[in-house]
Amino acid sequence: MADLATIQSVFAEVLRNAAASVDERAVFNSTGESLAERLALYRGNVFANGRKALAAAYPVVEQLVGGEFFDGLAREYGRRSPSSNGDLTVYGERFGEFLDGFEHVRDLPYLPDVARLEWAVHRAHYAADAERLDLIALAAIPVESQGALRPRLHPACALLVSRWPLVRIRAVHQHDHVGDRHVEFDDGPHRCMVYRPEWRVVVGEVGVAGHAFLESALSGAVLDRCVDAALAADASFDLGQALAAWIEARVIVALD
Repeated sequence: MADLATIQSVFAEVLRNAAASVDERAVFNSTGESLAERLALYRGNVFANGRKALAAAYPVVEQLVGGEFFDGLAREYGRRSPSSNGDLTVYGERFGEFLDGFEHVRDLPYLPDVARLEWAVHRAHYAADAERLDLIALAAIPVESQGALRPRLHPACALLVSRWPLVRIRAVHQHDHVGDRHVEFDDGPHRCMVYRPEWRVVVGEVGVAGHAFLESALSGAVLDRCVDAALAADASFDLGQALAAWIEARVIVALD
């Protein structure tokens, strides 16, 4: 009988690949149809759970390609990127990258970026909460020192840039969407932000200056450098107006 580590390794391999070459008697001390049937049951459960996790994270992708095709995507993704964590809410992180290199979706060139946006939304849903920025404490800091503060974004926040209108694509595929479903595929670029002001994740467009500011903040830049980046993108950037909106929406939750 093989040692436990070998059994676990081979078991994982046969769950991923039904055609895997295995010395069944040496590894499982069992042969015949009963072993094949039992492995098929396990394999089916692994696929069903993985497919369910992917569908929960990527509902728009599933709508765009259809349920049957999504089954195939889920199966192939599971073969290439098997789960390495018992928490299936983190399964599917590399799905956008997988779609980038999957030849059978090349006629849907926007699909990988849609997946990246959906993963940002999925992550935002499970992100830790954060208190609102303490404006009283901020007011106590001398004005001449405020430029050295570092804006800290809510853990749910994410920024994406795409040539595709991701916000619109996602919006028209929501269950509560009403009205026109037309999507204008212009040349972009489209800048979008994912954030969570309360309990519900919000996805919206963000201007070039706002994106430059927030991207700098995510990289750890101090306030002065964030403002410089925003003004370089758009000289009309209004820091006071932008900060007020972002603090209210819990995009910026601290100035450290």
